[in-house]
Amino acid sequence: MKAIKLVLPSLLLGGAGLLIVPGSDSLAFSKIGGSLGITQRDVRLFNNFTDTQANNNTNPASQYPGYLGADLAIWKGVTEWGSDPFGDGSGDVSGNILGGADANFDAFWAGNASGVGGTNDNIVSGISSCSGSTLAFTETPISNGWRIRFCEAGITWHDGPGFFSGGFDIQGVMCHEYGHALGLGHSTVGNATMFPSVSSSSTAIRSIEADDEAGLRDGIYSDEAGDKPRIEATVPSGGTLTIHGANFSGFNNRVWFTPSGSTSTGGDPRVIVGSASSSSGGTQITVAIPAGAGPGNVLVERSAATNGSDISNAFPTDLVNPFGVPPAPPIQLTSISPANIPALDVGTAESVTLTGSGMLSVTEVMFFIPGFEIQIDPSRWTVVNDTTITVDMPQAIQLGTLPISVSDGVDFATLNVDFVEVSSPQLEIGTGDPLNIVDVSDGLPVIVAGSVGEVVWMFASASQAPSSTASVMMGIGNNFTQLTFLGAVTIGGAGYTELFFSSSALPTPSVSIIRFAQGVQLTLPIPLPVSNVASVIFVP
Repeated sequence: MKAIKLVLPSLLLGGAGLLIVPGSDSLAFSKIGGSLGITQRDVRLFNNFTDTQANNNTNPASQYPGYLGADLAIWKGVTEWGSDPFGDGSGDVSGNILGGADANFDAFWAGNASGVGGTNDNIVSGISSCSGSTLAFTETPISNGWRIRFCEAGITWHDGPGFFSGGFDIQGVMCHEYGHALGLGHSTVGNATMFPSVSSSSTAIRSIEADDEAGLRDGIYSDEAGDKPRIEATVPSGGTLTIHGANFSGFNNRVWFTPSGSTSTGGDPRVIVGSASSSSGGTQITVAIPAGAGPGNVLVERSAATNGSDISNAFPTDLVNPFGVPPAPPIQLTSISPANIPALDVGTAESVTLTGSGMLSVTEVMFFIPGFEIQIDPSRWTVVNDTTITVDMPQAIQLGTLPISVSDGVDFATLNVDFVEVSSPQLEIGTGDPLNIVDVSDGLPVIVAGSVGEVVWMFASASQAPSSTASVMMGIGNNFTQLTFLGAVTIGGAGYTELFFSSSALPTPSVSIIRFAQGVQLTLPIPLPVSNVASVIFVP
């Protein structure tokens, strides 16, 4: 394989030649003096590569929206130097996580330029010929920008992302040259990206090594600050972009967007939304997507930024789909409807609604009495969305105010609810749903609710024809001719009483039969209060 040198920045070259030494475990980076200011983080490509292999990759990369070919390769090469993995870190077929250098530096992909620009316009481009065996070179005043040129005479450039035979890798060489733009010289460590030569067909220098990271952090940009702004997800919706992360300023953040088209060589290519406020303790920023913004990346510059620790990692967005996973909102309960929960809510319908935030992460719903935690069976509640849970509320142990809580297994949110007597007698047989099926051999659970201390008579019938007098108006029994008295129940202190009929007390049908039941509360005035009509299907 052919090894060709990667030249030092031209303004500092001073005749530097090829340097090849055995690899070493010691740190051997060098610096060329200077560093990029916070307004010099943009990177653009004037895509004038002439060989087809430089732009024949038409496979999109999920974390690099909107760009293919050499554009994509250049962008990937730059992101390797970022403080954190770019998006989810994917994009290199070698399995290398792109990004994660842990320094106070992050580059910003600004798309395409209209020309090669000057030596401080931060533009990458091809050049027809170079001296000697030079592959690429970087022109730098550094603090005021840079220009990177890829030499094309006699060189075949490949845009990846896979492996290839012959020619040279745009992504890897860009990763090396951008190291110079950052202020690094060559390294004497053989496996370092900043080693001064690379072999054809090699993709090894796509991934920066310990020596490269040490050089970036040692005296140039320093270790990544603990309070550096961080983007974790981008979520577009209805013409806005919500950025989730941490350490944003409360006010006056600036959000950088990749421009939608090619930009002129002079001036600032970034599309910037200023005066952006954050919410939720500096973890969320929502801005209108500006005209002129396109797929690419975003970056947040904290209010009154003075150095790299005030600028976030760059993060992908196509302005249409979410990228990353927004952190789950904190679990909160804000309301319960109805405010007063009846002692018995007949049937399995989930008629109680809990409203709040973070409901998607809820794994437990429970309520409490002093000394007891009562888990509500998961079959009785449903997470509707991130703000709503519906519950088929179980019977309370007691009437009065009790706390109800939701939890994700770590955090809790609690509100008080009031369990009250039912406004009229209620009867639940089996599940309480109309015509619910009861296996006779399993017995039959029954719950009777009413005013505490009152007596409710229970009746059953095969007929749903009504029975009515001035004293009582029932919905079963066919004018009292088909009624069976099941017994009298005194309502307990919780507002209901639970019963269980064993199989021996139930009909023994040879085929399925339907039975109806109703309760009558012995409470004046006339007509006496009656319950709902309950119905079951007994099966043998």
